[in-house]
Amino acid sequence: MKYIIAGFFTCLIFGSCKKNLDLAPQDTISQVTFFKTANDFKLFANQFYNGLPGFNSDDDQSDITTSLNNVSNSSYSTSPDDGIWNGYYGNIRNANLLMEEVTAAVAGLQPAIATYDGEARFFRAFAYYNLLKRFGGVPIIDKSLTLNDNLLYGPRNSRVDVVHFILADLEKAIAELPAADKIPAADQGRVTRGAALALKARICLFEGTWRKYQGGDGRDEINGLLDSAVSASGKIMQSGLYKLFDRRDVLGDDSYRYFFILDKKQSNPANLTKNAQSENIFVRKYDATIPGGAAGLLPVQPTPTKKMADMFLCEDGLPVSKSPLFKGYDSILTEYKNRDLRMKNFFLTPYQHFWSYLLTAYSRNWSNPEAGGEYFIKGFTSQTGYVAQKLQPEIALPSGVDYPLMRYSEILLIYAEAMFEKNGSINDADLGVSINRLRQRVGMPYLTNAFISANGLDMQTEIRRERTVELFLEGFRFDDLRRWKTAKTELSQDVLGIKYAGTQYQTDQDYGWAGRTPGMDAHGFIVIESAGKRQFQDRNYLFPIPTRQILLNPQLTQNPGW
Repeated sequence: MKYIIAGFFTCLIFGSCKKNLDLAPQDTISQVTFFKTANDFKLFANQFYNGLPGFNSDDDQSDITTSLNNVSNSSYSTSPDDGIWNGYYGNIRNANLLMEEVTAAVAGLQPAIATYDGEARFFRAFAYYNLLKRFGGVPIIDKSLTLNDNLLYGPRNSRVDVVHFILADLEKAIAELPAADKIPAADQGRVTRGAALALKARICLFEGTWRKYQGGDGRDEINGLLDSAVSASGKIMQSGLYKLFDRRDVLGDDSYRYFFILDKKQSNPANLTKNAQSENIFVRKYDATIPGGAAGLLPVQPTPTKKMADMFLCEDGLPVSKSPLFKGYDSILTEYKNRDLRMKNFFLTPYQHFWSYLLTAYSRNWSNPEAGGEYFIKGFTSQTGYVAQKLQPEIALPSGVDYPLMRYSEILLIYAEAMFEKNGSINDADLGVSINRLRQRVGMPYLTNAFISANGLDMQTEIRRERTVELFLEGFRFDDLRRWKTAKTELSQDVLGIKYAGTQYQTDQDYGWAGRTPGMDAHGFIVIESAGKRQFQDRNYLFPIPTRQILLNPQLTQNPGW
């Protein structure tokens, strides 16, 4: 403000200010001088990629890992600000601005910049989806605003309106964005038609099941949303552009673990790089060879809970509660035996020789690949006794490992779940093109209706289990519990770790528990947080609107219970 006033008085004193001023700044970029070439639009769109989620899993807000945060135990309260609200509305403003500039561009430029309109619509849809998940219905802002604009102080739109708005954006984005095989090498990592379809499938499954189990307005659209989830995921499956990563031929049983830590440099025994996979549909890209481009990895190795460990089936396809192959918890190794290969790929196994990027001494050197490292579990204790290794590179920093935001596995899971939720059943053919492809790559028995019936299982439970196991640490569990309306049950239970009483953990002093006795339940399992401290209430299915926003705009109403 002081600079504006100073300029005004300069005009008065010297009397030399011209009436016909050139308002375009001469030393900075402005809208007047920018947006003249296709590259200008591309440069403006680049900002959206910097704001994508990175290596910071939201699964610690649920029941399958624990950091004892106020979200996982539902002790959070209203606050003046919310970073998700502020951040995504900032993205929405910039997306609106970019779309307006595309519309205003000269006709000859428009064919070259249509893809950036598609990118803006994708990121606006992505922003509104994240707001919808957290808050429910929110104000729809479809243009860049001025301080006097009525939309700035408008009421919340219904979640039905928000979903319609999101899907309209995605339909336009799907039409404007290129397919993955049409992206130039220099633009790899930018949004594609497949990513827009994947986001549509994700949103339609989320909202279809939310309305099915939570009720509210728009229940007449449930089947339509689930149909759209099936259709969008089906189009990706039929495109032939994506396939599951399975290189057991050169990586053995560790193939799936190495998929998550592929890099440009050697990151695995077979020296496969990022280009060796076509499972990822959309990632947050990192590149250790570019200054500032290294991955922001998970700051600490996450601590899975007993509930997550029990999710992994036994090799016969049965849960630990039913399988004769399950060897129990009384030995340090027994619960890891005869289990779904994903348990070995996602968890460290006792006595396993492992390497880590966290300390150079623990990192892998491919000129002497068996040197260094550490052995789990001697002298090593986690909060629960379990340690995850998914998404944990073996080579020293800096790392260029990409973080998966959308991958083909999720698409197969969406297809299966949406099909089941719409019909109350799923046939073996649809299981064959979806969930059983995931099981095939880890050598697990196929899921069939006959298998479900013969073993007294529940198809819905097994579909949900498959999703939780496959997408572990990729940020889905908390949102899944809310859309299934099971959070009140699942998040209000004890958070448990390994069995301690009567096991090697208690009797062998090498295992890092010497000198302390943890709290335990009646069966001898470590209690990290008791159910008495985890009281999920109905109001916790949505987060509170930031109170400062309500003060600024009295037309905003608070979510129920807050």
